[in-house]
Amino acid sequence: MGQFIAAPDRAGVVRDALLQLVPPTRAEPGNVSYDVHQLKNNPAAFYVLGNWTDQPALDAHLASAHVRTCLTEHVAHEIVAPYTLWRARMLSEPDTNPDRPRPVGDSPAQVTLVPFFAIRPGEETTVGRSHLEMVGLTRAEPGCLGYDLYQSVDDPALMFLYENWTDQAALDKHMNTSHFYRIVRGEIDRRLNAPWTAHLMAMISEPHRERITA
Repeated sequence: MGQFIAAPDRAGVVRDALLQLVPPTRAEPGNVSYDVHQLKNNPAAFYVLGNWTDQPALDAHLASAHVRTCLTEHVAHEIVAPYTLWRARMLSEPDTNPDRPRPVGDSPAQVTLVPFFAIRPGEETTVGRSHLEMVGLTRAEPGCLGYDLYQSVDDPALMFLYENWTDQAALDKHMNTSHFYRIVRGEIDRRLNAPWTAHLMAMISEPHRERITA
């Protein structure tokens, strides 16, 4: 996942530059998915979530001409600090439900939520297992467009969820389900170093037509 914070009044320039990366990136060998998001409460903040078959495929992407051009010529002078890149691996199995609606880009109602969990030492396996129990239950909820669990490659004590919902009402209902209180509040929260934090975003790129399958 990459983070880009635009300088004042430069959000539109950064947005356009990041969106221009989507087609050539998705055409690269080894790319599984690549989506661009914008924070709902801070339009200057952008997050890019990409999935790759392996590290060499990601390395080739970062070294590609279109990425170098975007970062050095179109983005570098439009952001307030160097962009941040986090490497993570997907822990949940890909969603195989063929009937689940797909997200759409730039939807005024749709929401993307990315909550981060800083886990106490020695509790990573237990928290991961609890999160994975949530996956199937959550994907069965009305309004869920996608729900995946990731773990940082560089810091296994950091996990995050990538959630897409039809609207805020569906997300609010999710956070009031019995399994959310039983698993997240009852099993996960007490194993964290600090209360989890979340980014509420809008997906601004048109998503892949196909779901993640590997």
